[in-house]
Amino acid sequence: MNRRLEPLKIFGLLGILLITSCSERSSEKKEQIPVVKTTRVKSFHNLLSKSYPARIKASSDIRLSFRVAGPLSKVLVEEGEYVKKGQLLAKIDPRDYELRLKGTEAKYREIKAEVDRITALYKKGKVPENDYDKAVSGLKQITAQYEAHKNALNDTRLKAPFAGNVADVFFDTHEMVDAGMPVIALVDTQQYEIVAHLPADDYLKKNNFVDFRCRTVNHPGEEWPLTLKSIVAKGNVNGLYPARFMLSEPEKGKILPGMSARVIIQYSADDNGLLSVPSTAVFKKNEQSLVWKLDKESQTVKSVTVKIVRIDAEGNAIVKGNLNTNDVVVSAGIHSIREGQKVKQLEPPAESNIGGLL
Repeated sequence: MNRRLEPLKIFGLLGILLITSCSERSSEKKEQIPVVKTTRVKSFHNLLSKSYPARIKASSDIRLSFRVAGPLSKVLVEEGEYVKKGQLLAKIDPRDYELRLKGTEAKYREIKAEVDRITALYKKGKVPENDYDKAVSGLKQITAQYEAHKNALNDTRLKAPFAGNVADVFFDTHEMVDAGMPVIALVDTQQYEIVAHLPADDYLKKNNFVDFRCRTVNHPGEEWPLTLKSIVAKGNVNGLYPARFMLSEPEKGKILPGMSARVIIQYSADDNGLLSVPSTAVFKKNEQSLVWKLDKESQTVKSVTVKIVRIDAEGNAIVKGNLNTNDVVVSAGIHSIREGQKVKQLEPPAESNIGGLL
């Protein structure tokens, strides 16, 4: 009888072991935490651009003149010639100015020596203060005259105030010129100024401007960066607001003063708090679009309703909703989790793991 019961005991023990094993596996399965990929919510700044017709001109186009009068002794440049900053362009015959300076210099030295003598006597108390003051005043007057005549002699030489090209030469050698009379026209070719006229609506967006470029009619496939110089706050007769841009170191042979161009202004649009999340983070439920928002402390997820504005070219969903740029959402594994469930964030690939293949 006991021998018959032994197999039953063995089968009973095996059954208990099997039930216990299945129960343990079921318990482990329940405690398993899903691993999900997460992404931080980004603020969305949409960049728009507009272009305006414009014309290129030299940043400086001036007519140079002497500060003194006299006959031109030499004109050292020709029209179209490139000159460097400080280069000598023309000279006035300095003979009269040299003679006048020599006479003034002699008188200056004489008066200075006399004042030095009177000063020494004044310190010893042998010269009245009134005589000393007169001597000092006389020295100041002759010093000022001496400096003015030195400057006049220096002004017989006309130099380039900046590097550029000679546009015009108005006088020839030996001709008489008066002070302030234009002698040479010089154009700055190191920097160009471009003027565009903005409508009032675009002028009001000036605080959103982020980038400026220009494109010429002759080279429509190329663009050059610009620097905004100023925008006039008063509209012209056409209700447009002139905006001035600087083009530094223009490419030779491609950009010249007088060319027609288009100024391209890129600005950020007012998007009223739009946010960007991966399109894979959005799922549908009861005709609503939602995302799983991760609670950083508890590592649990909560669904948040969002409104999809559009999908951009990079596959991101531009949304509105109760989110901000500090929030983290689940971007992969969204269909394997439920409300309030605890999740584990997928570790980012190591820097040495190129392509995330390991």
